[in-house]
Amino acid sequence: MERRQAKKKLSRNLLDMKFMKRTREKNEILDEEEIRSQMFDSEVTPAMRVGGSRVVCEPSYVPVENLVFGRLAFKGMNQEIEAMMAEKVAAEDTSMDKDVSDADMANRLTKNMAKKFASKRDNTGKPSINKTLAAATPETSTLLAQTSNFLSQVRAESDQAKKIKPNFQKPADD
Repeated sequence: MERRQAKKKLSRNLLDMKFMKRTREKNEILDEEEIRSQMFDSEVTPAMRVGGSRVVCEPSYVPVENLVFGRLAFKGMNQEIEAMMAEKVAAEDTSMDKDVSDADMANRLTKNMAKKFASKRDNTGKPSINKTLAAATPETSTLLAQTSNFLSQVRAESDQAKKIKPNFQKPADD
């Protein structure tokens, strides 16, 4: 800020000229920011400036409350609304069907990783990794099964946690 005060300022008459319009606007913005920063320096910390906005403005409460589609029609009573409902369901169903199972993907990955590191050698010049790691063993298949079960449990718990809405309590009157 002191550097700004030491800088020479252009005269008002010069800034009022047509070709100096941008410079005048830039100077006004800098002056306003300087005044604003002096006023709020004690209240706004550098962490708050870097943190950015933590507030998301939503124009409607529908996605917040996880409400259903606004207009409903059933059994062909209103074809247009049913078509809109079908489009909405199709848009929400973005989950893609798996072409390759998780176990197949894990097996292929282990083979690729074994191939990648098979050429690595230790200080003596001998391969440091055996090529037997690429073959699927009963231990790896049981480990994969346990991992997939664990992941499904965690996903189910997180889905339940999302569905549970907090109960707001009324403050006690003193």
